[in-house]
Amino acid sequence: MRYYYDLNSSTECKNFSKSNAILKSFKCNSNYLIKFIFVLLVVVATIFTGCEPSAVKFENQQQQNFDDFLAKKREMSHRQANDIQKKEFYNEFEKELFNYIDSVKLFVNWRGTIKDIKTKESGKSTAIEFEINYKPEEYREVTFKCTHLVETANLDNDYIYNQVKNMRNYSTVYFDGLIRTKNQNQVYYNMRSVGEDLNIPYPKYQFWIVDIGTVKRNDNLSNNLQDAVDFCYKMIEPLKLQFINKISKSESDNIFNSLSPEFENLKSQLTEEEKSYIDRINTCLVYNFMYGN
Repeated sequence: MRYYYDLNSSTECKNFSKSNAILKSFKCNSNYLIKFIFVLLVVVATIFTGCEPSAVKFENQQQQNFDDFLAKKREMSHRQANDIQKKEFYNEFEKELFNYIDSVKLFVNWRGTIKDIKTKESGKSTAIEFEINYKPEEYREVTFKCTHLVETANLDNDYIYNQVKNMRNYSTVYFDGLIRTKNQNQVYYNMRSVGEDLNIPYPKYQFWIVDIGTVKRNDNLSNNLQDAVDFCYKMIEPLKLQFINKISKSESDNIFNSLSPEFENLKSQLTEEEKSYIDRINTCLVYNFMYGN
C-alpha cells in the first residue's frame, strides 16, 4: 500500500523499484497458481473419467468374443437414421447372430450369476430351470434361461440336478451349453421375438445346459472330447433333416449308420466323465430340433 501513498514523494524511484519486485513476485506466484490449477483440473478429470462405467473384460476369450460382437452391434444400432433402417438392421443382426452361434456351437466355461433355481414336474418328466446372467457394462445384460429335462424317476441320479440343487441364488457359476435355435434358422429367445431392439443390449436366450459348477474349469475341452463334440453335431444332422422332412427316414438311417463306427471309436478314447458329457450334448442337440418349431 505504501507505493500508492508515496507516488509524489521524493522516494518515488525507490518505491517504484519495490513495486516492480512485488509485481514480479506476484507474476511468479500467479504462474505457479495457474500451473497448480491446471494440474488439479487434469487430476479431477482423470478421476471422473475413471468413474465412468467400463466394459468388463472376461478371462474366457470365447465369452469375450461373443460380448464384443454384441457390444459392436449395440453401437451400430445407434447410427440407424430411421425406422426403416432400424428394421433392416435388426433383421440382419438376427441372421448374423444365428450364423455366429451356429459356427461357435458350444459355449465352454462361461462365467455368470445363477438365480431362480427350481423344478417343474409334468407327467413323468421334470424340468430343472434356472437363469444365468452377466452384466458386462451399464445398460447391457445377457441372460440365459436354462432348461434341463429329465425323467422324474431318474432325478436323484441326474448330473445337472445334483450340481444345482445345493447352489445358492445369485452365486457365481461356470457353465457349458448352447443357445437354443429354431428349425427356421433363428435364435430362440425367452419371452421375446426375433427382431426386437432389446435383443442386442438385453438379450434373453433359451439355453440348453451341458455342464455347470461353482469352480472355474479349463476354457478348452480336451482334444479327444472336442473331436467327439464336433462329431456329435455331424451325427445329429441326419436326424434333424428327417424330423423337418428334408430327407426320408431311410436316407437318415443310412447316413447315421455310416457315421456310427467312427463316433463309437471317438467315444472309446474318452474318460467316463467325458462320455457322460457327450451323452448330455447329444440329448441337448436332439431336444433342440424336437422343440425347435
